[in-house]
Amino acid sequence: MGSIINTIRLLLGIIPALIELIKAIELPGNGADKAAAIIAIIKAAFEVIPGELKEIIGLDHVEAFVRKVIDIVVGFLNKVGVFKNS
Repeated sequence: MGSIINTIRLLLGIIPALIELIKAIELPGNGADKAAAIIAIIKAAFEVIPGELKEIIGLDHVEAFVRKVIDIVVGFLNKVGVFKNS
């Protein structure tokens, strides 16, 4: 059970950083390229974290989570007008 809670904490803990990354690279257009850049940054961060954290959750799960969070955050920011669709 502790592993599940640690995994949830790990994933939820990266959401604020993801939101900041999304905002930092926001320019009109090239949505797929922007998402790929964020995923590459997260993968680079994942590569340098301690091994015990990598054992909690694999990179494939982190990437899938990041993709979903990107979609949710960008969709919301588009809907409320923070980002303008090109």
